[in-house]
Amino acid sequence: MGKVQSLFGNGNAGAVSRSMDDIIISVKNAGSADIPFGAPVFMTTDGAVPFNLTTPQDFGSFLGFAVRVADKTPDTYPAGQFSDPPAGVWHAGDVMEVLVRGTVALPLNATGTKGGKVYIVKSSGVLTPTAGESGTTVELQNVRIRNPKDGSGCCEAVVNERNLI
Repeated sequence: MGKVQSLFGNGNAGAVSRSMDDIIISVKNAGSADIPFGAPVFMTTDGAVPFNLTTPQDFGSFLGFAVRVADKTPDTYPAGQFSDPPAGVWHAGDVMEVLVRGTVALPLNATGTKGGKVYIVKSSGVLTPTAGESGTTVELQNVRIRNPKDGSGCCEAVVNERNLI
């Protein structure tokens, strides 16, 4: 059984990996850019937006991660959502699904360790398990790595508590 489980990866970016404790909400993509599955989103007065490279947000407005929801069929997502390997985005103006508590597969730029922290690199918006030099990253304080990065480039991360809403 252990060998079979080791063959399963953490999933594709934005895949909800466990469902017992997950809280997923619907919120409008209020930005002018697409938000990829697995990307962190931040709350504004009009809805949620992706990380802003020009004026990076701090943790205070972090809402959760844009996710693909397993109980939806491909035709319920906006057009052009699937490729191989599976990718996908929520287009500007779409009502999207955001995981605010629970576990999700996230693309990381390095392996990370179980229980490790997750940061956003301010200059690129990339998720990373390392803090880097002072002021170059934003720590997602309620997010921890559950399982390190696998062959698909995703780690399993857990959002321990809701940040907003």
